[in-house]
Amino acid sequence: MMCPMLRIQRRTAVQLVPGMVAFLIAALSVADMFLPRPYDGVVLESDSPQARVVRQVVPGSGADRAGIRPGDVIVGVDRTFLDDKINAQELLNRHRFGERVAYLIRSAGHIFEVEVELGRRTVGDASYLLACLLALTFFLVGSFVVVRQPRLPAARVFATMCSLFMLFLVCRLRPASYSWIDSLVLTTGTVALLFLPAAFLHFFLIFPRPIWEWRRDPIARFLGWINSWSRRMVPIYLLPPAVYVATVAWSTLSDRDLALISGAPAANWWVMVGYMMVGLGALFLASRHLPEVQLRRGAGLVFLGTLFGVVPFFVLAVAFPSFLHTERFLFYGVVPLILVPITFAYAIIRFQLLDIRVILRKSLLYTVSTALVTAVYALGIASFNVLFRGTQLAASPFFPVVFALAIVLLFEPLRHRVQGPVDRFFFAERLHLQRAMVDMGEAFTSEFEIEPVVSQLVERLPALLGVRFAGLYLIDRNRLVRAAGPVDLPQELPSLNILYDHLKRQGSLVRLDALAPLRLLSREVHEIGSQLAAAAVEVVGLLASTRRTVGLMVLSSTSGQTTLEQEEIDLLRGLLNQASIALETHLLLDERARQAEFDRELKIAASIQSALIPAALSSADGWVMAAVCRPAREIGGDFYTELPGPATGQRALVYGDVSGKSISGALMMMAAHEVLHSLALTHRDPEELLRLANARLHALRRRERGVHGGSFVAIGYLAFIPESGTVRYSLAGQPPPLVRRAGGRIEELRMPDHRVPLGALRFGGHQVLSTSLGPDDLLLAYSDGVVDAVSPEGEFFGHDRLLRVLDECPGEPAEAVNWLIEALEDFTRGHTPYDDVTLVAARRSG
Repeated sequence: MMCPMLRIQRRTAVQLVPGMVAFLIAALSVADMFLPRPYDGVVLESDSPQARVVRQVVPGSGADRAGIRPGDVIVGVDRTFLDDKINAQELLNRHRFGERVAYLIRSAGHIFEVEVELGRRTVGDASYLLACLLALTFFLVGSFVVVRQPRLPAARVFATMCSLFMLFLVCRLRPASYSWIDSLVLTTGTVALLFLPAAFLHFFLIFPRPIWEWRRDPIARFLGWINSWSRRMVPIYLLPPAVYVATVAWSTLSDRDLALISGAPAANWWVMVGYMMVGLGALFLASRHLPEVQLRRGAGLVFLGTLFGVVPFFVLAVAFPSFLHTERFLFYGVVPLILVPITFAYAIIRFQLLDIRVILRKSLLYTVSTALVTAVYALGIASFNVLFRGTQLAASPFFPVVFALAIVLLFEPLRHRVQGPVDRFFFAERLHLQRAMVDMGEAFTSEFEIEPVVSQLVERLPALLGVRFAGLYLIDRNRLVRAAGPVDLPQELPSLNILYDHLKRQGSLVRLDALAPLRLLSREVHEIGSQLAAAAVEVVGLLASTRRTVGLMVLSSTSGQTTLEQEEIDLLRGLLNQASIALETHLLLDERARQAEFDRELKIAASIQSALIPAALSSADGWVMAAVCRPAREIGGDFYTELPGPATGQRALVYGDVSGKSISGALMMMAAHEVLHSLALTHRDPEELLRLANARLHALRRRERGVHGGSFVAIGYLAFIPESGTVRYSLAGQPPPLVRRAGGRIEELRMPDHRVPLGALRFGGHQVLSTSLGPDDLLLAYSDGVVDAVSPEGEFFGHDRLLRVLDECPGEPAEAVNWLIEALEDFTRGHTPYDDVTLVAARRSG
């Protein structure tokens, strides 16, 4: 199986093959122009290559001395009539430099013979050399882009466009010659002219992002449909060749001369103008409407460079030859094309277009700028010496000293003046980053709200640093909870002091791979590192003050043009420290506010609970009852209340214990209280009452699980039948009541078969049992908080101790309840109870 790196290298090599072939053809054309060979000094008209019309005569050449002029037609060479261009070069190759060769010339309707002395070939002039350098620039930029992003369609199309530009400039705009290479390269240049406009348009339709991805107009949707049908956008490549074929066919059938510009049909030049104008329009839309600011700015820069590069070319290389019938200004239209690759290369460096990251360091650019300043000074010194050589000033003994001091005084200021524009040109984003980070740090010192701090850190900072995202984790008890950031980041992470200590030792800001030694020592740190690495996190920063650790800041990998210098790292560390102070201040204020609000809510809830518990019990005829409820905290989950009994005139007492604690338990307690009261108005039968109450509380528990914590309610139901000793009771999770008989014997009441707390299961089926009490019998019902009370030594009050206290307590219900409460207080001795305590006592009054 081929490894991924080898596959990438192979794909890159495949992408470079067409460009290298184009480069070899261009090199062949350049060699044909500049290699010395026997040459007569004639430059043929490329618009009519078969006619061998003289377009230009090199001054001082053999043809110039022989009297050949532009517009003349070469009929024969070396006393041989010419039937094609290849024959001419073959004839000249038989001779050496300096030999004289007979030429047969037709001029102004006359044919005459002249002797032409052969010299060295000089067809390739300075203008063609400049076109070659421009073509090389296109090729290098295109190759660089496709090497860095071989899988990106826009990068591949851009490389194709650059190769076609190179072939067009080197092969199509070159003068004609006599060599066999001439036909090959001119034909290649014509092919480049046919496909260059389509590649230009194709590229700007998908650069920086395909236009159909961010626009919804009909044209964009149509282009998207074409792309879905043909990924290579083949239809837009077919029009220029079709125009070429139609133009040549029309010229042949109509027997009319074909309008040519630099040897190619003028119609195809105008097709190129149209295609490039549409491409510029698409690029302009991208520079105005792309969602991403950085891409929009990069597209705007490329648009300006392309606009000022191709418009002069349209005017001077296409419009002038078409309407003024002259190609004298074609060279001046070619020169501005250099703006296209230069602005694109700068946009890559500045705005990371096509996801290409170019790393530049200030030290390298400062070294280059210093070398340039040194070269300028050296040139100035040499010029000054030449200018004043032999003068009295140069002969003065003070001249070298003054001159050296002037150089020393001017060198450093000039170097700094040069470095300023260099910084602004290459490191504008960095300067902006430094200023913005200082401003953010100053703003943090006056912030007491968390939202602005989070917004600055998670939303603004990534844009300044050039990273894809940032995330913020804040400590909540023993975990790190994501307060802001992309959903790909883990929602929670363990809070580890070993990690915080390591980050503090490393300066609070480290790359994720720098945690490798710590990951070997701690499994938890390794798991955190693995989760963050899977989310593409590259940098981890600690948010901590001298008093507490607040959280973590995570950053993805940067895509900017530069690595962070030490200056920026120090600024970022300072920014994180200021953000830590701001976050800590907010957390402290928030904690105090929440505690105050919590205390206020507790007081309100406690007052509501105390209002729900009856101040006094209305005893049934023949019965005396007493009850007490002591919450373990300010609010509790225990309660008791009176309900209508099973029959008219009867009363029932219900006591309950909610499984939850604090606020959630109090909410469920109030809900249970209201459910029992509302149902008891229409459903007096205990079994029916408990069945319906169970269904209601179960539904409430499922619906409000997040609020009530999934609590359920343990219930005890006691119905005292008037003028009798009968007590009907039911238990749903409560311990069995105790009965102290008149003789002192203590009994537990029989437990029902089904005694699951209300709300725990969907179906209840609670049973109602009955028991009889004698005149001096005492009934005690209690919640489990009684037996679960704990002493300072950790001993439970327990069931046995409860039996002993019950055996000793007075017979009156109120006194018995107070006796048991005092016994619990003596046992716990001020130790905070874990659970609420509820006691209900009753006896017959007759």
